[in-house]
Amino acid sequence: MTKKMRYVLHVVAAAGAIMCVVAVVCIAWFSHGVGHLRTDNVSDSHAMSNSRNSTHGYNAKCSSHAVASDAGRAVLAIRENVNYSQEAILSRPLNSIVPDSLLPENATILTNDSLPDRQAYIPEVGNGHIATVVQSDAILMNGLYNGRDKTSHRARIPSTSGYSVNWTSPSGLERKYSLDIGRGIFTESYTGAGVTISLRTYAHRSLTLVMVNELTLSRENTSIDVSVKIVLNRGQESEDVNFYKDSHGILHGETKEAEYPEIAPTIRFYMLTSASLEGVETISSGLTTETFVSLTSIDVNKTKAIFQYEQARAQFLGGTLLSSHVDGWNHMWQRGRIDIAGDITISKMNYACLYYLMSSLPLTPNRKEWPFFGLSPGGLAHGVENLDYMGHVFWDQDTWMFPPIALLHSDIGRTLVQTRIRTLRSAQLLAKRSGNEGAKYPWESSYTGLETCPAEPYGRLEIHVIGDVAMMMRQYWQLTRDVELMVDLSGADVVWETAKYWAARSTYNQTDDTFRINGVMPPDEFNFPVNDSVYTNSIAALNLLFANQLARFLGKSENETWSNISSKLLILYDETLDFHPEFQGFSTYRHRPKQADVVLLGYPLMVDMKLSTRKNDLMIYEEITSTGPAMTWGMFLLGWLELDNVTKANELYQKTVANAQEPFLVWAEYADGDGATNFLTGMGGYLQMILFGYGGCRIRDETLTFKPVLMEGSNEMTFVGIDYRGCSFDLRYSDTEMTLNQTHVTCGSVGLSVRFNDSGAWHSLTTGIPMTRERQSFEIKNLR
Repeated sequence: MTKKMRYVLHVVAAAGAIMCVVAVVCIAWFSHGVGHLRTDNVSDSHAMSNSRNSTHGYNAKCSSHAVASDAGRAVLAIRENVNYSQEAILSRPLNSIVPDSLLPENATILTNDSLPDRQAYIPEVGNGHIATVVQSDAILMNGLYNGRDKTSHRARIPSTSGYSVNWTSPSGLERKYSLDIGRGIFTESYTGAGVTISLRTYAHRSLTLVMVNELTLSRENTSIDVSVKIVLNRGQESEDVNFYKDSHGILHGETKEAEYPEIAPTIRFYMLTSASLEGVETISSGLTTETFVSLTSIDVNKTKAIFQYEQARAQFLGGTLLSSHVDGWNHMWQRGRIDIAGDITISKMNYACLYYLMSSLPLTPNRKEWPFFGLSPGGLAHGVENLDYMGHVFWDQDTWMFPPIALLHSDIGRTLVQTRIRTLRSAQLLAKRSGNEGAKYPWESSYTGLETCPAEPYGRLEIHVIGDVAMMMRQYWQLTRDVELMVDLSGADVVWETAKYWAARSTYNQTDDTFRINGVMPPDEFNFPVNDSVYTNSIAALNLLFANQLARFLGKSENETWSNISSKLLILYDETLDFHPEFQGFSTYRHRPKQADVVLLGYPLMVDMKLSTRKNDLMIYEEITSTGPAMTWGMFLLGWLELDNVTKANELYQKTVANAQEPFLVWAEYADGDGATNFLTGMGGYLQMILFGYGGCRIRDETLTFKPVLMEGSNEMTFVGIDYRGCSFDLRYSDTEMTLNQTHVTCGSVGLSVRFNDSGAWHSLTTGIPMTRERQSFEIKNLR
């Protein structure tokens, strides 16, 4: 089919596209999807899923369209006769409308005239379901893993979106590469001689199954010939997936090797792609602008993959595909973000960290058939075999990434919590296999929730992750009081089962009437095995305490064993030096910690201690800690702010951001550029430094407290959309004053109240009416 013929198709397609979408919606409404997970009760095969949540996603949202089913099916029959692999290239004689971004463009459009020499520093686009490093040979999908047990890794789908420009005509145009953080778009552009050529790549923020590439050719007048050669980086055949194409041109994929076949089989999925942009594209005669598009839709549910492909196709022909994507990002930014004014460098860093984290997170609730599987240190765009921790989920999600996300987007925080509920039965199985009761969450998990750490002895010894999971549950509970999640969706079971594990794992020492936890690896992975890791014992004690606290709230009896152990777990303390030794036998002369460990007692664990002890912990461990991964120094900075030493905190700032690589602010795990990329763990630590350090936020049982401090170089900081107990509010502050503005109150809540440090009285916040005071500490509570 020639390019000339496609314009005739456009007229027909534009007329019927919306009805076609309605038809696919109707079929999707009656579809049960594709089931992959064995959850029967035969031997260990029950270990995959413990979630009882109802579907809040696709089917529920589509129900209003079911009345149009008869007319819709008639139109769908036309599209069903199409072989997707033989369709012509889609184009339209206009540029795509690019809506305004909610964010300031001078801080959110990162531009350079060349790409980084190292592939690791090239940016990514994603939406929580699919993601890709731009111009790479891979698309990766949430939950799609290949490899037996400890070789499990993200399965590489050969890229259908890794396009780049090989040459242009006219030649000699100015080339730019831009990452638009506010809109979630990467662009390779060429301008000059009355010509503009733009190649955009984005993972659609609303149609989350769809990856989009748009090529726009523009000229000032029709006498200028404009052509471009596009190349596609497909890479080699996938070593992870077997593909075959059906009669409609739809690719059927299946991973080659199940992670744990006794738990779940190989994973099947479906993939639709429009005609490739690869080759020479020339603007059509008589046009001054023409936009071509390539669409890729991927999902485990064939009907849904078709539905979103058709919807994307219809939106492109109608001129709304790009704008609906940007609207999705604007909606996310409007609901929760951090604005920092006065220092453009800080502002860029702040937005970039939020962008990369959100690019690996879904904005919609979990789908029952294919939930979100968790945040990996390298995010969704990284983690193929033997690279970037292979897409595994660690404590990084629970301890480093969850807090800033949950504070600004409690609904996404809920999704993260559900990743651990989903794998509770697997954790129970691991505990049983280790000879203990309860739930033992793995150090690294992928698809099944069983251990996938490829090296010893991490999975066996680094059990603090169990307490980290419970800590995330506790913080979420403190922020939301989400009874439905705790009771109906088994969140409380995670807390109680992890408490059972600590009770079984601890040993009683009759000599000093204490409980000990021996033979562990602390967060400091340089020193192991050790006894009585102060971090491990402290988080275990918190887990046990919270388990009883939650039981009381839900009308259950306290477990006296848990109370006894939590009160007697040995928390090492050196009275002479007034600090916490990291473990039994620790020496400040002989041992060099890898990363933040003991300093985490002050935050986020909030262990009760003297201010002098907190100061000594910071001083001693800052002196002897190695270069450390990216999140380490933000915790030291946060600690100094807690002690009101702003000067010392500001001195550490450059160490916290040394891992960010120009020009697109991709983070490396280590400051020398080595380690995993794009290191979301470090970004989570950075955002905690902003919110919980300079913002001074602390999540407590009944209140949310703040002690705001202005960052050096900034003149105003704003936290937009802080979520607390069904309400949202903004906090804006300068060096002298601050303003609180309640922006949302859910049905059934009467809103928030605030008590300022200079007053003992509680003041009710009224939605839409700002309250301004001198900058000071304050606390928030829900009036319900």
